[in-house]
Amino acid sequence: MLYLACIWIAIVAGLSLLVILRDEPAPAKRSEWRRPEPRVFPYSRRNYFFSAAERSLYEILRRLTPEHTVFAKVRLAELVYIKEAVPRQAYLSRIDRKHVDFVVCDKNLAPVVAIELDDGSHQHAERRVRDQFVDEVLAAASLPVIHVPKRAGYVLDEIHQLLAPYLRIGTLML
Repeated sequence: MLYLACIWIAIVAGLSLLVILRDEPAPAKRSEWRRPEPRVFPYSRRNYFFSAAERSLYEILRRLTPEHTVFAKVRLAELVYIKEAVPRQAYLSRIDRKHVDFVVCDKNLAPVVAIELDDGSHQHAERRVRDQFVDEVLAAASLPVIHVPKRAGYVLDEIHQLLAPYLRIGTLML
């Protein structure tokens, strides 16, 4: 009788083991791997990085400053740092979402002059307060800023005259 009970326990244990092993997923084969489905975001690539006025000014800046590098849409927080023992986050939060339109850097990529392209929005009171704040931040960091009124196109000589006090630019070869 004990012999039959042992056989019965062995059969039940064997069947239980088969059920457990059958329910476990088989290791995935390399050919069965699938790329995860991409998450859907409501973003699309812009067709243009610059407005027409920004593009025109950018091309003039590049032509006038071949010994320099021109960067566009640079965050203020990339140009200045907080030097004193003050509530760092409070000062950083005031500049972290602001940018300047262009920055001309020297051969070592150190900022030399910032350039703001002033379109119609710069006439609004709120925007003038923002511009004044940005100008003061840049002045505190000893980085000059030039404000250029928005135009459909720019004259090389006019931009040359604006940049000349800050950059070593050769004479124009027109």
